[in-house]
Amino acid sequence: MKKCIVSLLTIIFVSFLAQNIFALTPEEILNKVDDNEVFDTIKYSGVMTIKKGSRRRPRVKTFQAVARGKDKAYIEFTNPGDRGTKYLKLGDELWIKGTYAERADKISGHKLRDSMMGSDYSYEDTMDNEKLVDRYKATIAGAEKVSGHDCYELDLEAKVKEITYARLKIWVDKEQFVAMKIQYFALSGMLLKEMTVDKVKKINERYFPIKVRMVNKQRKDSYTLFEMKSIVLDEPVSESMFSKQQLEK
Repeated sequence: MKKCIVSLLTIIFVSFLAQNIFALTPEEILNKVDDNEVFDTIKYSGVMTIKKGSRRRPRVKTFQAVARGKDKAYIEFTNPGDRGTKYLKLGDELWIKGTYAERADKISGHKLRDSMMGSDYSYEDTMDNEKLVDRYKATIAGAEKVSGHDCYELDLEAKVKEITYARLKIWVDKEQFVAMKIQYFALSGMLLKEMTVDKVKKINERYFPIKVRMVNKQRKDSYTLFEMKSIVLDEPVSESMFSKQQLEK
């Protein structure tokens, strides 16, 4: 009997030790998410379906987008009504040229947090391509299933002062290391938005979310479905795409 108890304790100890040796740290989990979702370059066709209120019909907007790193992005809308509206991101500045405008206008500072084209995404949300691990300190809060995926639940606190969301709560798929759900909080602790992933695609060696839903928690019956199609990742893109000359054509 004593031998059985000793053997059982040994098994439990070895199992506990193995779990701790091979367990990932919060920083390692964030690095794996960043490896999947942060790109060198991207080119794609996009569709935004915007729903405002229970009685209103959704609005659909289509666009072409290309981006390089965290500082350069170009978006041109193609749907009737918005065709010719263009956005150019250069560092911390965003330039916008409307359909009938002769020249582009610059947006910077807090205005970058305004709604993009009436959606539940801000300009910053749409063009964000910075590593989570550089901006947030993470702790593991637990584990939970999200849309059938076993996920790590992490709390993220901002490392830097100038940041839109002071705190995030994210649920990371334990196998693919995609952030399947993200909650965005203000400095006051108020829940501002919630993003969930509807579809993930394997592109080369990474798992990339291509269809996501953003819900504005400060509005009733408001959400935006954002979908990427014909995605090309980490291939050369022309520098001429990121110029005011291209924007004002």
